[in-house]
Amino acid sequence: MMEYLSKWAITVALPSFDTDHVAQAILYEIVLKIGVPERLITDNGSNFVSDAMKNVCIRLGIKRSMTSVESPQTDGLVERLNRTLKTSLAMAVDKEPQAWDEYLPFVTFAYNTAKQASTGFSPFQVMYGRTPVIPLDKELIVEPKTYETETWVAYLNKYLPILHDKTIKNIKRAQGYQKKFYDKGVRIKYDYKVGDLIARQSLEKLTFPKERWSGPWLIIEKNDADGRSWKIIKQDDPYKHVTTANMRHMRPWFSQEELQEYSNLQAIINDFHYGVLFKGEAIAYPVTMVQTASVPT
Repeated sequence: MMEYLSKWAITVALPSFDTDHVAQAILYEIVLKIGVPERLITDNGSNFVSDAMKNVCIRLGIKRSMTSVESPQTDGLVERLNRTLKTSLAMAVDKEPQAWDEYLPFVTFAYNTAKQASTGFSPFQVMYGRTPVIPLDKELIVEPKTYETETWVAYLNKYLPILHDKTIKNIKRAQGYQKKFYDKGVRIKYDYKVGDLIARQSLEKLTFPKERWSGPWLIIEKNDADGRSWKIIKQDDPYKHVTTANMRHMRPWFSQEELQEYSNLQAIINDFHYGVLFKGEAIAYPVTMVQTASVPT
C-alpha cells in the first residue's frame, strides 16, 4: 500500500490475501497508526470489490476508487513499488527465500528512507517532518535535533504549506517529463552484437521473491537478420549449454562499477532538478489517499 503524496509504503505479510486479512491490514496498519485516509484506490481484485470490503469502507468513511481493467497504468505507482520491493527482497533473503517476511520490514524501511526522484524528498521526511535516525547515525554519534513543543508546532504551521506546494510541484514536473516521453513514443532500443553480455528475463512463473533476471549471458550467434533472436550461453556454465533469447526479454548486463557510476550520476541529476528544501529537513503531511494493489507472485 502507498500514500499518494509522500509515496510512503506500508507493507504487511499476510497468511492469505482474502478480504478479511486485507481489511485487517487497512484497519491496523493505516487507520489505527496514521488515521483514516480520504480515499482508497485499488485494482479490481475480488478481495477489493467484495461486499465485505465495501461495508468496511462505508463504516470507516473511506471513499473508494477502482482502476480500469482497460487502463492498468493507473496502478503504476503501486505496481512499481511491488517490483522494487520484490527485487530488493530477492537480494536480501539470498539463501533464505522462505524467510522473506522477516526481511520485509527492513526492505520497506530502506525504501521509505530513500529520496524519491518525483517528490525530491524521502517518504519518511514527508510523513514525519524530519530525517530518520538510522543505525549508522548512532555509530557516528550523530545527535538528532530536538525542539520544544511550541517551537516544533510553529515550525510545522509555518512550513507545512511550503513543503506541500513544493512536493506537488515536483510531482507534476516529474509527471510532465514522463508524459513528454510517453507521447513521443520513446522506447529504448539496444543494438546487440555477438560477444555482448546480457541479462535475461525469466519466463517461468516465479514464486515470491525470486529474481526476475539472470546473468550474465554471452551472445554467441544471431538467429535472424533483424537481430530479434539470439543464441546465448551462461557465462559461468562449464558445459556451455546453448539457449535462445528474444530481444524483448534481454537487457544489457552492467557490472557493479558501472551501476555505481550510474547511481552517482543519477543522484547528481536528481539534486540538480529538485534541490534540497530546508537543508534536508521536511514537514509531515497527513495521509490523503492510499493506493493498494494485488501483489503478483
